[in-house]
Amino acid sequence: MGRDKLKRKLSFKPVCKEFKPSECANTNTIRLLHEELEALYLMDIKELYQADAAKKMGVSRPTFARILKNARNKVAMTLITGANLVIEDEKEDFSVMIPSDLEEELKISSPSAKYLHIYEVKNREIVEKKVIKNPVFSQDVRPGQVIPEICNKENVNFFVSDQIGSGLKNALLSIGVHSYPKKEISLEEIKEFI
Repeated sequence: MGRDKLKRKLSFKPVCKEFKPSECANTNTIRLLHEELEALYLMDIKELYQADAAKKMGVSRPTFARILKNARNKVAMTLITGANLVIEDEKEDFSVMIPSDLEEELKISSPSAKYLHIYEVKNREIVEKKVIKNPVFSQDVRPGQVIPEICNKENVNFFVSDQIGSGLKNALLSIGVHSYPKKEISLEEIKEFI
């Protein structure tokens, strides 16, 4: 009898969970497990070494290699055959970063606001709120230079701001952080962000 599968540590939160080709009518569906998407994210987006990526996921290096191989095979088969791709999303928790000029109150501002509010959401409830000083404001640097680094350090999945330039948007996307321009957001909207 085989061992029970260990719970994987997943940090990436997919926004889109289903991909269908527009030019062909293939009804086959390939299912990409969340752990497989995480392996692709750690190797191909974060560019970690396999040993480091395996450690981050909480699996052995050989197990990580198998997960990664399966993921790449499934993505390749999807592209070659024109099948639909469905991501099985298991991650119920995520973090949202929102710049604000107010420390105590959330009021969406630009990426160069004084503070960065970080909300950790688990099971559709805000379990932690953290406010940090924004180096973009205090050190007069470009948002694309420091905000992605902070998002990485704080394990942020989503960045919401009243305006997002293309440089910052691309820098965030390159590390797997999705950005959204919004003028207002409530705590309830943060909980239901996905």
